Amino acid sequence: MMKINPIKINGEWEEGFALGVHTLSSEYLGEDEYGRKQFDTIRSDIGQLVYELKYVCNRSKVDDIINLISPFLKKWNIRENIDIIIPVPPTKLERVFQPVFEITDALSNVLKISTDKGVLEKTNRTECKELSSVEKNKIAGTIQLMKRFEREVNILLVDDLYQSGTTLNDATKALKKDSNVKKVYVLTMTKTRR
Repeated sequence: MMKINPIKINGEWEEGFALGVHTLSSEYLGEDEYGRKQFDTIRSDIGQLVYELKYVCNRSKVDDIINLISPFLKKWNIRENIDIIIPVPPTKLERVFQPVFEITDALSNVLKISTDKGVLEKTNRTECKELSSVEKNKIAGTIQLMKRFEREVNILLVDDLYQSGTTLNDATKALKKDSNVKKVYVLTMTKTRR
């Protein structure tokens, strides 16, 4: 039976959770014939589902993710505290589909709360996962608020992977520039072990 292990994450938001670590272990095996590093990686249940959704492009994993996390969502009682679900804007626009959009659409269906993909936009498409903390600080503040709300709202901000918190902090700060944004809650499917 698959399980999650929610981890409280702190930042500019009111409350946030990662639903488990992405990997349990990763052993370097060397390089393949093309010079690419190879690893023997063991992922958590949620980490494996996110990996298959994001890197194998298996859309059917969205349903598995939602089924796995639904009991936590009920226990957290997040539906009672939010008015809208906002995804973190994607870095790689050339993907066949955007995993975080698929997840937010499914969350929207389950929670019966609307979602809007056009509220935030990244102005720098550099991927954070390969950057040092100094380099991450240089690109901080590259998420912009593109729409304002006409009434007061509480937001669930969703991402697929939490690493340092830079992206989610930037997104939260951008959202809070709108005086109608009262509270921001964060849900990320996984987090790195570091």
